[in-house]
Amino acid sequence: MDASAARQCVLIINDVPMELRYLRRVLSPLYDVKLALSGEIGLELALDQTVDLILLDVVMSGMSGFDVLSRLKESAHTRNIPVIFITGSDSSDDEVKGLTLGAVDYIRKPFVETVINLRVGIHLQLINQMRIIEQFSLTDGLTGVNNRRSFDQQLSAEWLKATRSQSNLGMLLLDIDKFKQFNDKFGHLNGDTCLKTVAQVMKDSVIRRTDAVFRWGGEEFAILLPNTCTGGTVFVAERIRKNIASTPISCGDETAWITASFGAGSIFPEKSDNSESSIADFCNRVDQALYRAKANGRNRVEVIAD
Repeated sequence: MDASAARQCVLIINDVPMELRYLRRVLSPLYDVKLALSGEIGLELALDQTVDLILLDVVMSGMSGFDVLSRLKESAHTRNIPVIFITGSDSSDDEVKGLTLGAVDYIRKPFVETVINLRVGIHLQLINQMRIIEQFSLTDGLTGVNNRRSFDQQLSAEWLKATRSQSNLGMLLLDIDKFKQFNDKFGHLNGDTCLKTVAQVMKDSVIRRTDAVFRWGGEEFAILLPNTCTGGTVFVAERIRKNIASTPISCGDETAWITASFGAGSIFPEKSDNSESSIADFCNRVDQALYRAKANGRNRVEVIAD
């Protein structure tokens, strides 16, 4: 679904039930509203859910709003979520502190419904515009699938999710076999057609909304398969491999056929093993499996070594 068309999610963190109910009534006609009665619960929801905007009370028992915002900024998954502070104070020092920590705006008590709707609506509109711009920067211009920059970002995010939920994360790397020879024979324009065709086959071959296709670089592509064990990654790889091999490539008056080699792997990230080096090692192992597939005859799937 297009980002601008999706029902956006607003998380409200406030330890006063009456204020939570009021804000939910005001915002729920337009947005998916989630409620948290404490900073701790709010942090958990922000990490586990897809949240577009947070309304955060400054003064709460337990963690203050300032503490919660500081924690939000520590996590790559939550640091870019815009936060609007809710406050009953007129202190300019508090306002300066909140903006310095990274808040984007303030809503003051007593609440005014029109002001709430306008401030929330403006910031969510800005989010949509930023996402549209970002989408262009994360998309491969030739094939229309996600690019390498997008892969790096999403892999980090999915690794974190797998760590928190203690689930498997599957990954595929594929390389079009003898692509240089294809270009030499049919020309680079038809080579572009080949890349676009393979990308479309991959998109058509993944079923779940959570699975994502990326152009890794050149004639290499990648797929991330959240919550997928080794058997599942191999199953998806074999389906794509067969679909690529059976799809004709139109090259003017000629029809060409190509194959692809695959490296497949799945990992169960440990909570204590969340470093960039661990992610890089996993990618390297899948890449090595891909090279074994090419060395062992191409048009095949090889799995990472234990």
